[in-house]
Amino acid sequence: MSEIKMEKVVSSNIYEVGYDKEKQVLRVKFTNQTVYDYFGVQIETYRQLKASASVGKFFRQLIKGVYAFKKVW
Repeated sequence: MSEIKMEKVVSSNIYEVGYDKEKQVLRVKFTNQTVYDYFGVQIETYRQLKASASVGKFFRQLIKGVYAFKKVW
């Protein structure tokens, strides 16, 4: 797993998120310990995700099913 600095978030389903600005990759670690990379995510979307009142809802509505992804772990 490449190094992306991860930050804990307050969510019942998502444990940590991280972002690679150069590659525009959002990394999401779920509470079940699975990790996924989402490709082509703009930095502003990442910032909005972290600042959202509901990280899980934001993720479900604006990231899941929108961006190509790959299971990392």
